[in-house]
Amino acid sequence: MKPFLLALLLLPSPLLAQLNTTGPPAAAARDTATAASGWTLSILADQRSFYLGREYGDHALSLAPSLTYSHRSGLYGTVGGYYFQQSQPPRYAFTELELGYANDFTDNWTYAISYDRVFFTPPLSATDRLIPNGLEAYTAYQLGPLQVAADYNFFFGKSSAQTLTLGLSSAFKRAEWLGFDEVSLTPEAQVLWGSPLALARYGGTYPTATTAITKAHGRRKTTTTTTETLSQAVRLLGYELALPLRAERGALAYTLAGHYIAPRRTPADAAAPLPTGSYLSLQVDFSF
Repeated sequence: MKPFLLALLLLPSPLLAQLNTTGPPAAAARDTATAASGWTLSILADQRSFYLGREYGDHALSLAPSLTYSHRSGLYGTVGGYYFQQSQPPRYAFTELELGYANDFTDNWTYAISYDRVFFTPPLSATDRLIPNGLEAYTAYQLGPLQVAADYNFFFGKSSAQTLTLGLSSAFKRAEWLGFDEVSLTPEAQVLWGSPLALARYGGTYPTATTAITKAHGRRKTTTTTTETLSQAVRLLGYELALPLRAERGALAYTLAGHYIAPRRTPADAAAPLPTGSYLSLQVDFSF
């Protein structure tokens, strides 16, 4: 049995985390009023690897290529992979498949729902409490210059966990600038809630607390032992600030973002320090 979080966060063990859960699903951000069917090939590079406010590895680089097909009806599908610098050879951690639907309630209110499943490389052992399946519901509302977003995930398999991310952002755009069709800057603040078990969605175990209750019955005493799974309770896990700068030209789009992470400790966290962190990410998208 793998120790919960200690192996995941401190040692160069296989990366068992998905890092793109704090943003919208793959097709949710498109303009559904003018959308056409098409493909998007993407690669995301993270200078450091964070998930739900916790760092995986020690300043480890991660790469996440993906291919998405979006139909004009709102249906979309994505296949993606994940490479983690500090995982065991062959460094390639998993492949993920996602199917979803994105559309508008109104001109200012968008939503997306999706299902995804993770396939590990190599497969994890049968003793791991795997939760490789995920259901996601995302919605965003444009309130003047501000956008309010909520992203809910329910993970299930041999165990279950859930996460909720609330975000507030504002986009500043300029067309035909510096040789690009459009340049945008979108400051964003997010609050991360979830079951600490979600940190081990891709394998591993999680801690339990054993409580002994002794009751007296005359001269006889009985002791009852109960086991509580601390990590299944939804807790505040941390905060994130992001500053993405996106530049679009023709079929290509480049997004350079700075991130600042402030985790909040829970009873399920290991005794090791849980520091704040900052890193850069770069994503390149090619649409065709």
